[in-house]
Amino acid sequence: MIEFVKLQECHLEQVLGWRTKAAVTQYMYNDIEYNLENQIKWYETISQSNSEKYWVISIKGLLVGLISLNGIDQKNKRTSWGYYIGDEQYGIYGGIIPPYLYNYIFYELNFNKITAEVMEGNENIMKIHKLHGYRDVGVYQQHVFKYQRFHDVYVMELTKSQWELKSKLFKNYKGRFEE
Repeated sequence: MIEFVKLQECHLEQVLGWRTKAAVTQYMYNDIEYNLENQIKWYETISQSNSEKYWVISIKGLLVGLISLNGIDQKNKRTSWGYYIGDEQYGIYGGIIPPYLYNYIFYELNFNKITAEVMEGNENIMKIHKLHGYRDVGVYQQHVFKYQRFHDVYVMELTKSQWELKSKLFKNYKGRFEE
């Protein structure tokens, strides 16, 4: 069973451990140092935000990763998102997690669009997004400076109508997202 547990302060040390792993940070815009005090400050900031939501991904009761909605726009019914699996043993779930979020966004929140930004080289996520019905919007060229060079970032979007064409395959992917 897959559940999405609202991020709480008691999760911060585990999330920080995941977030500072090379396998996780390699495709993120920035690297962070292992600093629990900074993690707590980050948590206090996002906890007050109406435009962001964070959940810890739980598989069979084991916490394995983090998923978030960012830039939540209630008026225009759109958001962007991100996620990572922090426990490598559960990496195989990487392609299974997104449909839970899409069903939540499109059928529970009644949003119309979700966008994603994918750093160059992250071919597996690009393939997963395409499988789920995303379309390419464009490329931010030389958008992120990391590892002593600039990286392109691919912009993609998935609308509710596009998801409905694919969602028949994933209709049973209903997760519990704690509010």
